[in-house]
Amino acid sequence: MARNRNRSDPSKMATRRMRSPKSDVAAASLKPSQLLALQAFDVVVRLGSFKAAAHALNLSSSAISHRIRHLEQAMGIELFARSHRAVHPSAAGKSLASSTGRAFAELAKTGTSFSAPSGRQRLRIKVFPLFASAWLIPRLADFTAKYPAIDISIETSSRLVDFNVEAFDASICVGDGTFEGLDAQHLSNLRSTPIAAPQLANRLKLKKPADLQRAPLIQVTTFPKAWSHWLEAAGAPKLKPASTIAVDTFVAAIQAAEQGAGVALGMDLFIAERERQGTIRRLFQVDSPTGSYWMVHTPESRRNRALQLFKRWLLAELTSRPAAPA
Repeated sequence: MARNRNRSDPSKMATRRMRSPKSDVAAASLKPSQLLALQAFDVVVRLGSFKAAAHALNLSSSAISHRIRHLEQAMGIELFARSHRAVHPSAAGKSLASSTGRAFAELAKTGTSFSAPSGRQRLRIKVFPLFASAWLIPRLADFTAKYPAIDISIETSSRLVDFNVEAFDASICVGDGTFEGLDAQHLSNLRSTPIAAPQLANRLKLKKPADLQRAPLIQVTTFPKAWSHWLEAAGAPKLKPASTIAVDTFVAAIQAAEQGAGVALGMDLFIAERERQGTIRRLFQVDSPTGSYWMVHTPESRRNRALQLFKRWLLAELTSRPAAPA
């Protein structure tokens, strides 16, 4: 009886309709210029510079600066600590970024679900650059042939994904297996060993680790200790190379080694095909651990059928890959 009276009482129904979330009112009260300023702020925080944000949003750097300045004036706080070469969010900026990141990530996820054609599924994955270019991309046609109803988007980055603020379904990254609050699937161990073009190896007579003192060593700036770890494992921790070449990715390092620029560190997972083609040579039998590849995602993504199909395919491909030449 009480339930029927409540349902028919117009005053109670009006009260329920009036109780809309305060966040809806707040969002509706934001002016377009404020929304654009918040977008610019969020992209600057994620990319780490005004220039990168301007490129991503197809704007000038001065337009980004103007939007950020407008936002700071409206809020009465400084959002960034500025230096000559970089900008870093202030304490207030970090607090705001946690809110804008979640908000824009949720919008991105919602937009993706609305844009997917009927019967199709979308999968967005952030992948470590070397894994993407040297292993995943060459095999991706097999996945799309087996699962044509899944639209997959691959973005590369060496930075770990923050699933609270980024609209990715999963990430393939390097780590030690410690990913708090996330599901982690081990993919492959990584061991590095020196590689070089056969012509360079023959010309410099690179037959033992100590011979590397005659060679240029190609270093990856994002992994500054990789060479020192290998040299220590090889019993030559104090070796001084003839010269060094610095690049920012393992992809660039392997390409430079193929062209005869110097000696790089290569990993089994990525150099087997180049060895078969004869463009590079594994110089020594000594290798050293360089970490492991993992696929990580939120526990909620266990219900994502497209992601589970991709994971199953990925593990099968890794298991069936040809062994590296001895």
